[in-house]
Amino acid sequence: MRHHCNPVHVACWLDSLCTTMRYRLFIVMTVLLLCITLSVQAEEGTPQTPEAGAVSAADDVFCTTLGGISRRLITGSVAEYSWQVRVGSGERDVIGIHRVVKEIEPFVPNPTSNAVLMAHGDIWTFDAAFLASFASASTPDKQALPVFLAQHNVDVWGIDFRWTLVPRETNDFNFMQSWDIATDVHDLGCALSFARNTRLATGSGSGQLHLLGWSRGGMTGYAYLSAETQSTDPHVRGFIPVDIFVKTDNEDLRQAACARFAVQQAQLNKGIFHDTTGLLISTIGVLAATAPDDPSGVIPGLTNLQAALFLGTSTFALFQPVPFYHFTGGEVDAETGLRTNLLYTQEEFWIDFLQGAAPYEPVNIFAQGEALICDEMDLIYDDHLAEITVPVLYVGAGGGFGEFGVYTTTLLGSTDVTIHLVDLRPDAQRIEDFGHADLFLADDAKNLVWKPILGWIESH
Repeated sequence: MRHHCNPVHVACWLDSLCTTMRYRLFIVMTVLLLCITLSVQAEEGTPQTPEAGAVSAADDVFCTTLGGISRRLITGSVAEYSWQVRVGSGERDVIGIHRVVKEIEPFVPNPTSNAVLMAHGDIWTFDAAFLASFASASTPDKQALPVFLAQHNVDVWGIDFRWTLVPRETNDFNFMQSWDIATDVHDLGCALSFARNTRLATGSGSGQLHLLGWSRGGMTGYAYLSAETQSTDPHVRGFIPVDIFVKTDNEDLRQAACARFAVQQAQLNKGIFHDTTGLLISTIGVLAATAPDDPSGVIPGLTNLQAALFLGTSTFALFQPVPFYHFTGGEVDAETGLRTNLLYTQEEFWIDFLQGAAPYEPVNIFAQGEALICDEMDLIYDDHLAEITVPVLYVGAGGGFGEFGVYTTTLLGSTDVTIHLVDLRPDAQRIEDFGHADLFLADDAKNLVWKPILGWIESH
């Protein structure tokens, strides 16, 4: 159930509440007023792109909430609050911010000392990436990392990067020409500041948060922390990069990134600023759910269901950042000869997950990410990696980036680095190992992934 809280609605029923509740709601209203007036100072050293120049450290970026707070009860006493927040003057300069937390009462979050902000990767928003179970009829709502952490008294925050909120019906994408990694780094800083100020106003203090970045979100996290080393008031006290790297000591992987960068740069040179992979993925998911036995119009020779399962379990040469990279571990079906039997994640859950894909993403983000790995361009995003000293927990999937993500952690200045790899198959069977999305979707993800993350947060 979704409820909307804004000053007008609150005033209608405020008088009927007890004095204690009035006081608590006053705190919540203070947050709303704070959000309207809050300006987030861009820190010195904010990353820049060779083309667009630096994000100005002198400008105030007003973090203005749009439409108040939305609340939905997830399970038990755990609820999610969501805001849309304006971060610039452009029509599309809006991000989503989420909070998943235990409540004392509706709209009264339980104060906590531990907090983490989660940054999603390509294609999926915070809800779609980390709370997919809530949108899935086949999976219990509580089967989600943010809910698990909230149940253990961790205040969980999340961001929807601005490109995930671009409507499906959009036709003109010229506004995406300047959206890049620097844009996401800027927005991540806004979300972190918003979270700290809101926690302060709701009784949890103004302490720093841990930052968890999955996939592309982990790459953005590295870039953000590189910039934050130049700040006198850093927001992040610990970093959890999940299944990603920004540098590699494997020459074959580096050269492959250079080749992918060339393809993406050619797109930009043609004036193509948006990527539609998410639109394709969501279409595959919808067709698998609504017409599973019909022939696939995306992958000839397969049914819609087979196409969806094949998408999760197979490696595609063009999108292979590491050998045998895949979303979900699977094995070959004896009848069809296709790798469509999921090993760790429920088939229905995977299909529901696909349908949550956001339609568009800036090509610039892909291109600059590959350029970082290729390491032949002078990009500012990695200038201060060696100055990052916060504690780090790297989490990798044996069938995802896995052990290939460890090298980046060796380039940091951190002396407290923990490596947690979920390897369930020998190297020769890497194609069947725990996948990039299994980390959050698998039946046993709680034991294999979430409990180690919780333990690390509690100890740091």
